[in-house]
Amino acid sequence: MKKMLVGVMALILTGSLLSSPGTVEAAVPFPTLNFDNGVVPAYVTGSNATLQVVTNTTGSKALRINYAAGDFPSVQFSPSTPWSVGSGNAIAFELTNPTDKDITFYLRVDDSAQADGVKDSIVTQAVAKAKSTKNYFLSLSPNVLDLGMRFLPPNPAGAQMGYAWGDKTINSSNIVSMQFFQLYPSASSALVLDNLKVIKDPNTDPSYLNGIADKYGQYAAMNWGDKVTKDQDLLDDKAQEAAALNGAPPAVLSQYGGWKKGPKLQATGHFRVTQHAGKWTLVDPEGYLFFSTGLDVVRLDDMHTWISGRDSMFKDLPAKNSSLGKHFRYTTSVGSPPLGQTEGWLFNHYSANLERKYGNDYVNQWKNVSVARFKNWGFNSLGNWSEPSLYFGKGSQHKMAYVANGWTNVGTHATIPSGEWGTVADPYDPQFTTSVKNMVQNQILAYGVAQDPWVIGVYIDNEIPWGSPATTDSKYLLISNILAMNASDAKSHAKRAMIAHLQTKYNNNIGALNTKWGTSFASFTAMNAPFKPAQISNGMVPDYSAMLKLLARKYFSIVDAELTQKLPNKLYLGARFAEWGISKEVQEAAAEYVDVVSYNVYKESVNGHSWMDISSLNKPAIVGEFAFGANDRGMFGTGPNSESAASSQQNRAEKFTNYVNAALKNPYFVGTHWFQYVDEPLLGRHWDGENYNLGFVDVADVPYAAMVNAAKSVHAKAYATRFGGSL
Repeated sequence: MKKMLVGVMALILTGSLLSSPGTVEAAVPFPTLNFDNGVVPAYVTGSNATLQVVTNTTGSKALRINYAAGDFPSVQFSPSTPWSVGSGNAIAFELTNPTDKDITFYLRVDDSAQADGVKDSIVTQAVAKAKSTKNYFLSLSPNVLDLGMRFLPPNPAGAQMGYAWGDKTINSSNIVSMQFFQLYPSASSALVLDNLKVIKDPNTDPSYLNGIADKYGQYAAMNWGDKVTKDQDLLDDKAQEAAALNGAPPAVLSQYGGWKKGPKLQATGHFRVTQHAGKWTLVDPEGYLFFSTGLDVVRLDDMHTWISGRDSMFKDLPAKNSSLGKHFRYTTSVGSPPLGQTEGWLFNHYSANLERKYGNDYVNQWKNVSVARFKNWGFNSLGNWSEPSLYFGKGSQHKMAYVANGWTNVGTHATIPSGEWGTVADPYDPQFTTSVKNMVQNQILAYGVAQDPWVIGVYIDNEIPWGSPATTDSKYLLISNILAMNASDAKSHAKRAMIAHLQTKYNNNIGALNTKWGTSFASFTAMNAPFKPAQISNGMVPDYSAMLKLLARKYFSIVDAELTQKLPNKLYLGARFAEWGISKEVQEAAAEYVDVVSYNVYKESVNGHSWMDISSLNKPAIVGEFAFGANDRGMFGTGPNSESAASSQQNRAEKFTNYVNAALKNPYFVGTHWFQYVDEPLLGRHWDGENYNLGFVDVADVPYAAMVNAAKSVHAKAYATRFGGSL
């Protein structure tokens, strides 16, 4: 996850809003909306969803939204005259989830007809529990939207919508549209909506937030069986686990984690990919078939949470000058901090708990215990974002395969605005090649990766926003933004490259291009000026498609050339494509250069997704991220979308088992890496507020037993599942 700003792709919904009623009329008070008359108002419409009035569980008439599988199914409220929330400052509603699965849903509110899903829009999220009816509310107070958590704790007034992305200061006196939507569901579902109204913001009394995080960073208002309540619990956990982790690895595995009892292929001394028995597979350095199962984010830094301005939410924080004071950190490097702050104090409950548990040498103790856990649980790899200083170049020390990674965004090359959450490197800038060289040297080679046979390969960058396949305009947004540049600008390298491409394609005949595009350029030189049509015409699509592939090919070719030169025996694992930022053109371009195509797939399964063109690429694939979260053991957030939500820890384990088995049976996938090792902080990751239950262990370093048992079971049978036969 971006990391996991997948939601910004609600930009795709803007097409239906640009034709929304104008905002010049004076707003009217937000009405109380129910459906007792059995009629769906004309201003309420479905997009990739059907609407019907039904009898709710409470006996009243309500609006059933039948969401289809696909891109952003939604119900939209677009009044002819804008609504004003008034002094109440909160929108409340009743929501029923009649299905047997928890559903993560989003509420977007716009205060302008020009809203684009980020600007002039606020997008919030919550989970509708299976077979339940609950009251929800959205506070439009900027301070509440800015609490630093994606998912908020329970409120006495009902479930509270948590901030996902967008403008935290929208004009609540000019609401032109509301949408209840889901992110990319792969199966149909339904929600039943009723009694939308304005209420007095329950957050006028914020006392319910006081002390919600206990001394150990756990939710103070809930108890569970293995919750840590005193320091001795941590020491007892350590002693009990030490005995459980003793034991030799299964004899069925090679020293690298490959299938020792399976066929032995050519040994090359490094990891490689090949096809065997009709399936793609990794081959370990000794020649054994290898399916990579790993955990992401094996590092401590991501566990910091924001303290400044939220001090009252935390119980019993240590003093900064105490023995645990080192777990505080002051930061001026700000992503999206709460309460409009630009700098402040952070605290890492997880590392503090590790010091309580393992003593002053907690980092090395944690590192060694973690590796022992992974082996005991059947994982054979360290996934992305393992701490380089602890793991890179140290494969022989840990006897654990791993992936390395690098970021090109630290370079000084020009970039292209994506129109979403960030920018994309301009690979036509000569400085980009320098950035790639520096990245490989400083982020990978410096740690001894090139000489380490335990490294499977390297990921470069992550979830690049190449453009969403949902609509033509969103798919080719990068190309639109390139052509909107002025070619005379020194940094418009891609613009000049694209004009040169078009000039060659049309044999310097601008008339031919004009005929195809429906434009009236006087010459190709005239194209140097900014150009951005209101809509990409059908005649433009083939050229926009070719230019997007050209752009991606340039990017992947430069990265591949450097990796081939500096890391010739290591696999190039691509850039971990996300559903909201990928297209067929980019996948085809990547497949020309990467050894393994990588995807982050937050779905029930790796199968059945039209946005992945794996079968046509003739390349192996790997899952860089997948996860399922629940809120039954003290965490608020269940993940970025409906399909990442689980109803319980046992359900998480069931979903994990089904997912990995589906990948094992799929002929293209050569690995699955779970995001992530440890739960995100209860009150939000410090740089973006994510607070999902995604860990195999919690903030007190207590493993989730159901997840561990599931991992042991599915991994013990992994090679038999993939290749058949017995172990």
